[in-house]
Amino acid sequence: GVDNLPGFARHGVGEVAGVTCRILRLSFTGELSYELHHAAGDSVHLWRTLLELGEDMGVHPHGMDALLQLRLEKGHIVVGQDTDFDSTPRRINHNWAVKLEKPEFIGKQSILRTNEIPLNRQLVGFELDGSPPNEGAVIWKENEYAGYVTSSGFSHVINKSVMLGWLEFFNNELPKEVIIDGRPAYRVSTPFYDPEGARARI
Repeated sequence: GVDNLPGFARHGVGEVAGVTCRILRLSFTGELSYELHHAAGDSVHLWRTLLELGEDMGVHPHGMDALLQLRLEKGHIVVGQDTDFDSTPRRINHNWAVKLEKPEFIGKQSILRTNEIPLNRQLVGFELDGSPPNEGAVIWKENEYAGYVTSSGFSHVINKSVMLGWLEFFNNELPKEVIIDGRPAYRVSTPFYDPEGARARI
């Protein structure tokens, strides 16, 4: 066992299955999760021991598809997939991650400068009935190009396809309804699932 596990968004050092780990209470999936940072040489022992100890609880590995689907339902971005060369916190709806009242930090002047430029597009969430469109699908507002899908998948939790995508402003507003894959899609707030983040804080 491990005593004094760190609380949400915190970290500490402890022993897990006899392996010294830096334990981080993070959640890319939106569920109760921990990251275990340890010496690479201990990886096989730690992995096998955790699977053995968790067998009676149904613990088993999951793959990247499950990881990426869970993170999408939470609206978590993948840098380089959902972002591009001129992404800023404001453009990807991550103003919460930047404290502009700090005296100085790397990139502060760039953010202050780009915050003065009117937004012409923003990374937003969409819902769509039926199967998910391909990532990279074009977003249309009637017959006009409006952006493209960066991440896409079917959410079995809400029984809809969910997507992240870059959406253009029209007359200084983001359209509420667009066309993706020839079907109506609707701009919605993210996270798509558990917006209060209660699952990660259990």
